[in-house]
Amino acid sequence: MQYPTPSEVEQSLKHFAEEIGDTTESPFRVDVVARYGGKPPLYTVVIRCAEKEPIRQKLSQVLNRPFSLGGSSFALSAGEAQRVLQFSRPEAKRNA
Repeated sequence: MQYPTPSEVEQSLKHFAEEIGDTTESPFRVDVVARYGGKPPLYTVVIRCAEKEPIRQKLSQVLNRPFSLGGSSFALSAGEAQRVLQFSRPEAKRNA
């Protein structure tokens, strides 16, 4: 199975930040953590922009899970990373 690259996830998250008005050039840092035993990778995400709470709220809606208040980093499963990509693509918005 093909999983999203860290740069694809980072670009999609950047679209989330732009939607809420953030102008930070690189609002996120995304790295991939390979797992053994045929398990899908995890994506570690660090929020770099100043206004983190609106981004946490937006991601909470898209992924249907809460994020820690004040947290500036979190992990995404491979499925969640794919949902972030689908949500941020214009064709996905048109079909929704």
